Amino acid sequence: MDPHETSGRTLATLAGLTVLMLVLGLYWTTRPFPSLSNYSDSSACADTQVTAGQKVHPSEVVVSVYNAGRKAGGASTAMKKLMKRGFVPGDTGNAGTADVKRAQVWADPSSPAAKLVAAQFGPGTQILDGKPALGDGIVVVVGDNLRRWHPRVAAVVAQADTFICGPKVP
Repeated sequence: MDPHETSGRTLATLAGLTVLMLVLGLYWTTRPFPSLSNYSDSSACADTQVTAGQKVHPSEVVVSVYNAGRKAGGASTAMKKLMKRGFVPGDTGNAGTADVKRAQVWADPSSPAAKLVAAQFGPGTQILDGKPALGDGIVVVVGDNLRRWHPRVAAVVAQADTFICGPKVP
């Protein structure tokens, strides 16, 4: 094969690839951005209707746990325990300077989901309304004095028709 012929074929191939890349690049840069509507709701839960008299179980409740203590790992330890009891995991993290000795539930005190979560920590666990919604579902804030847990509570009965933050169904 003649060297001039080989060089010509090489140049023609490279020119063809350049045109192809130019066309593809132009196509990709002029396409509209994908819709963000699929990504706008990053919540781990969906509103689930509960009627009066209906039992609410841990598998129907999303829980987020935050550490207000000085010891590291309080939130992740509590989340693992709640998951073993059947709750659906939401978020975990630090609650900053929240003044919590043992455990608090930050949710609507009339919510059966909040009552079920609070029952896991035992009588006297506060359910406080008006606190910041740090994460998805029922928010639990734990402190350094959370050492012992109440025996597992399997369900609570809703006293009124309401909505809870249940797991998303794919």
